[in-house]
Amino acid sequence: MSSRTESGQMPAFRWTGQDSQGIRQKGQIQALNADLARAQLRRLGLHSVRVQRLWWSKPELIKAKDLSVMTRQWATMLQAGVPVVQALDMLCRSANSQVLSEKLQAVRKDVHAGVALHQALAKHPLHFSGLYVHMVQAGEAAGILEVMMERLSQALEKNHALRSKIRSALMYPVTVFALAVGILLLILTLVVPVFEDVFSSFGAELPWPTRLVVGLSDGLAQAWPLIIAMVLLGWWAAQQPSAAALRVKQSLAEQVLSWPVLGPLVSTAVLARWAQTLSALLSAGVPLAEALGPTAQACDHSVYARCTLTLQRKVAQGSGLSEAMGQTGRFPAMIVQLCATGEETGALSNLLARASGLMETELNDQVNGLTSLLEPLIIVVLGGFIGAILVAMYLPIFHLGQVF
Repeated sequence: MSSRTESGQMPAFRWTGQDSQGIRQKGQIQALNADLARAQLRRLGLHSVRVQRLWWSKPELIKAKDLSVMTRQWATMLQAGVPVVQALDMLCRSANSQVLSEKLQAVRKDVHAGVALHQALAKHPLHFSGLYVHMVQAGEAAGILEVMMERLSQALEKNHALRSKIRSALMYPVTVFALAVGILLLILTLVVPVFEDVFSSFGAELPWPTRLVVGLSDGLAQAWPLIIAMVLLGWWAAQQPSAAALRVKQSLAEQVLSWPVLGPLVSTAVLARWAQTLSALLSAGVPLAEALGPTAQACDHSVYARCTLTLQRKVAQGSGLSEAMGQTGRFPAMIVQLCATGEETGALSNLLARASGLMETELNDQVNGLTSLLEPLIIVVLGGFIGAILVAMYLPIFHLGQVF
């Protein structure tokens, strides 16, 4: 049986069943196993449920940008007085994504049949997160759905902006690094063998740097099928929800946080998203212990998701949030102190929003510093490797010139 990751990723199942009106429904759901998937669907009011494990195909998900844009449009319609069902109908026709349109149609059908909006959204946990469902539920309960949808759209837009900022900061150095490694491999596989044929006619012993480069080229030429097979096997294993793959991902995530430059950047981005999500849920009236679950899901990082679930357990047992945060060792003292002040003054959501703003400012400084640092560093390091290979290739020619 597959085990659950800290970030909430679980095996996916395709399901079919009937709702309380006898209408046939279908979709996809995540659960530890088939029995738990059936139990979750029964709690949603479905019966005659049949589930099938999705082993090889990944479910198509709604893009974060599409979901953010749709939520903003939805909030605008509700503020203009458009009824929920009519707004859903308009969103279905204007959706940019096919999967988004299909899910909105399913939600519209359920709402039209009398199901609460948050319950209709909860039937699609792969596409509508706990943050989404809880914010909608709070809006329905308080009769201020248009206000909560506005806050939800703001939270989604900020989270998407944070992800885009990290992605854009890393795109250029990753591209330069990939191109440089590709050039390095081409030199080793195409250029070095030509020099090796010339050197074999010398009949003299080659310098050790040249022998090292030639040996590396020969090894790469002989082992490339095995290297490709291992890369493909590793990629396939990483996609499987096995306990070993989950442990490897967890270990890699922890190691990345300890890296000198990239670690603080990732940590700051995750913490900004963590504070923003928890602030949005608390401002919507969701209890703290209940809000930490969706916050763990929104972290999108296994280490902080695990820490947040630990916080949830301790808060449910009566511990203070700031006290539990300090015990994990993963949260900066500034955020811990702000949370402690928020707990004492009853303004936790406001101070978390302020902490999110401070982390975003720090993230901007780190992104600018990373961009200015990585470009010359990559050029110097990889240029040094390529230059060393070229020098090693020309050393025998220099030695021949000295002999003659």
